Amino acid sequence: MPDLEVKTLNFLLLTKSTTFIIGPIATLLGYIMDGIYKLGIHNVAWCIIIFTVIVNLLLLPLTVKQQRFMKLNSIMQPELMALQKKYKDRRDQATMQKMQMEQQAIYDKYGATPTGGCLTTFIQLPIMFALYQVIYRIPAYIGGIKEMLMNVVTPVMQQPGYIDKIADLAKANSLPIDKIDYSAADKLVDLFGKFNAAAWEELKGIFPALENVIAENSERFLGVNSFLGGLNLTEAPGFKLSLALLIPILAGLTQWLSVKTMNVNNASAQNEDMPGAGAMKSMNTIMPIMSVFFCITFPIGIGIYWVASSTVRMVMQLGINQYMKKVNVDDMIKVNIEKRNKKRERKGLPPINANATIKSANRAAEVAAKKREIEEERAKKPQTNSTDYYKQKRENMGTIASRARMVQDYEEKKGKKK
Repeated sequence: MPDLEVKTLNFLLLTKSTTFIIGPIATLLGYIMDGIYKLGIHNVAWCIIIFTVIVNLLLLPLTVKQQRFMKLNSIMQPELMALQKKYKDRRDQATMQKMQMEQQAIYDKYGATPTGGCLTTFIQLPIMFALYQVIYRIPAYIGGIKEMLMNVVTPVMQQPGYIDKIADLAKANSLPIDKIDYSAADKLVDLFGKFNAAAWEELKGIFPALENVIAENSERFLGVNSFLGGLNLTEAPGFKLSLALLIPILAGLTQWLSVKTMNVNNASAQNEDMPGAGAMKSMNTIMPIMSVFFCITFPIGIGIYWVASSTVRMVMQLGINQYMKKVNVDDMIKVNIEKRNKKRERKGLPPINANATIKSANRAAEVAAKKREIEEERAKKPQTNSTDYYKQKRENMGTIASRARMVQDYEEKKGKKK
């Protein structure tokens, strides 16, 4: 196996994630997964489905908040687009400052912020990455499954020459062999957690003295990792025609339906004239296709999570859509402004006044434009006037009128001194 591929597989092993932020979140979510298993749900597929439902319900407040922003954004967008159109061909600094202030005034009028929708997404992202880690590293987070595998690992590690034999078995099954210390129990748990029925049979042949122990625990392990009567959650469907391909197909379909239901409250996705509408439309097409591809190449357990997650989001979104129809936008704006004014009050700032902001923007733009106009005139005038003045002085130096004027200027200055 190429070295690069081995390193990639090693990175995706099932030991607990230690990634910054994601690792601790994954540990907390792992407690939920382990709790579900301990309640008597001794099937990883059903644990994943129930786990997905619980986590999405925990994220529901953030989802609703994001949907409220999207509804508010659909009302703000016409004004924001009109503002962009107004300043479309004007890129000087004063105009850009005025545009930014007027844009902020629009957000202030609705009690919103330009980053309102992004903040919720940024909060959800590490949670989603941590979710993926838990699903991919099941034995590390479900104590019952790790214990099942340890029942095999412990006696195997007592066999002479087991490291070389395990490395050969891993190589034969296209599993990682290099850069891995098989003298560590956790690494063997990682490896056995990827075994299918054929690999377990080979393990019995390598260690015949442990045949009964391996048979008992492998049967239990394969049982908790099966779905729909025969799908092994640790295997990838691949591109061969089989029942396993149903998972990637469902992943793409549920992803597409989830996106469709979510876009009901998203004006940017419905109006092709809005900024970013084209990119969003492309993403809505690409994401379901990517879901199919990933779920073909990833273990079936990941595919089940993908299907469950999209299905739960779709069902929740249908309920959110009904809720959002009843939400009064004026009340939502009023609440938003009250919240923002309370925050501003704590910082010693005056309350939001959109009209005052617009007037301030206009005054600032007028002052900046006038200042720029004076500077431009000043840059041209001194050079032109001084040149013309001295040229005229040289031309008129010898005339009687100019000499008379010089005498008159002298007398006037002399009189002022007296």
